[in-house]
Amino acid sequence: MSTIQYNYAANVAANALTKNEKLMDVSMARLSSGTQVGIGANEPGVLGSYSRMRTDGMTARAGLLAVNQGLASLKLVESQAMKMHEMLVRMQALALASTSTSITTNDRYALDAEFFQLGRTMDTMTTETSYNGTTVMQGTDLTIFTGGGTNFAIAMDDFRLNSNAALGEGMATGAILAATDNNAAGATSALDFTTANIQAAAGDVPRTGMSSIAAQGSTANALAIMNNVVPRFSEAIGRLGGQIAALEHAAEAMAGKAVAFEAAASTIGDTDYATETSKLASAQIISQAATSILAQANTRASTVLTLLQ
Repeated sequence: MSTIQYNYAANVAANALTKNEKLMDVSMARLSSGTQVGIGANEPGVLGSYSRMRTDGMTARAGLLAVNQGLASLKLVESQAMKMHEMLVRMQALALASTSTSITTNDRYALDAEFFQLGRTMDTMTTETSYNGTTVMQGTDLTIFTGGGTNFAIAMDDFRLNSNAALGEGMATGAILAATDNNAAGATSALDFTTANIQAAAGDVPRTGMSSIAAQGSTANALAIMNNVVPRFSEAIGRLGGQIAALEHAAEAMAGKAVAFEAAASTIGDTDYATETSKLASAQIISQAATSILAQANTRASTVLTLLQ
């Protein structure tokens, strides 16, 4: 049709160029951002699901971090408790050796020196062992907030030898009572190695603690206490090991859940580079063809004008 009022071919080519420019913009946005829900490139109905999956994945990761921190705290307690148990067994052996009637008083003082220092060291361990500024060997229960519907409540044993905790379960030293006179209460008395309770020396006699194996009378009582403490301590460490194992399983489960949410979010919202590069290449080819056609369509008017010459 030989008209110059309206160039149909040029307008069709221009519309095709505009459409392909938009397609290329979307593909470029997705390829450059790595997601198909970015600004100017949202898929209808995708953003909500994508956001929820990402939020759930981040929540699971935060919960996993909290569980791992709890595990680190429990393993710190376990390592210290295991060393304390080894020291208690040594103290039990010292008390047993001191009961012998064949050793001299000076020998008992030598045994008591080690007995006392081991006790003082354990007191220091329970007082100074902390995780993130919180003392962890004095029976403070641990709560791990995972961000989900279920939190972990860990009942901690009190590993202090002269603890004021209640009797029985939850106390590493079992039925030992705090602040009880060690000569009157027998096996239920406290092991006391505090500096304030060190007995005064008389002449050349060495200073000893309230819990002492320097004399046969106090040695029998100390041995009775140690025979009570050591198995209770072992039970407390066993409970601690069970709590650690349970938390490790929980950590594995939470790690799997986090991966599942992250994979779902990736499937929903991440860019499929194979698809988008193919779309971009196709749009570029069409855009180049439309540009060529538009150039040819724009020259049609000049061919019409040649009729007027």
